[in-house]
Parts: sequence; C-alpha cells; structure tokens
Amino acid sequence: MTPPAVVALATAHPFAVQAESTVRRYLDALIAGNEGSAYAAFGATPGDPNVRLTEEAFIDRGAHIASLRTTRADATGATVEAEIVSSRGSYFATYHVSGSPSGPVIDGHDYIRE
Repeated sequence: MTPPAVVALATAHPFAVQAESTVRRYLDALIAGNEGSAYAAFGATPGDPNVRLTEEAFIDRGAHIASLRTTRADATGATVEAEIVSSRGSYFATYHVSGSPSGPVIDGHDYIRE
C-alpha cells in the first residue's frame, strides 16, 4: 500500500509516479544483476563511460528497497529518496530524475551508508 503522502504528491505532480518507477526499475535491475536495464534507467547503453552504477559497490542479490519517496517533483523533474538494505548494510540514496524525449531518466545519484 502506498503511504498517503506519496499518493498526495503523485496526485499533485504526476511525474512523481514515473520518477519513482524509474528508480525502482534501476534498483531492481541492479539487484537482479541486469546491468543493461540499469544503464537504460539513465537513458544510456551498457558501458557508457558517462554513467557509473555506483550502487553495485553494496547491492547484492539479497538487497531490497526498504522505502522510496519523492521529496520534490514538478512537470520536468523529481528527487527520489530510497533506503536500500543489503548484506553490506543500510544505505540512503538520492536520485534526480528528469524528463527526456524517451521518458524519465536518472540524471544524477548519490548515496551514503546509514
């Protein structure tokens, strides 16, 4: 069930739903070991030198997304925060998602260990 705050934000900013879905697809791809799909979340092809899948440093097949929420969204972009738990610990990640001609893409991301 989606928390009420997310529903309210998604209603106010439809791009929020698309942004969260993009981040979830990216993280699910990394958890599954599917680098091609992970690169696609950036609008890139595998091996693109401008994209770094930095979360591979801690994400493993047993990792899971503990929470996702959009903290800012408008018609052209959103900031999505994620809590990710893996065998290497808990991490807090921030993703900046923007619109592109082919759909939403991650255009920036960082993380810290909690």
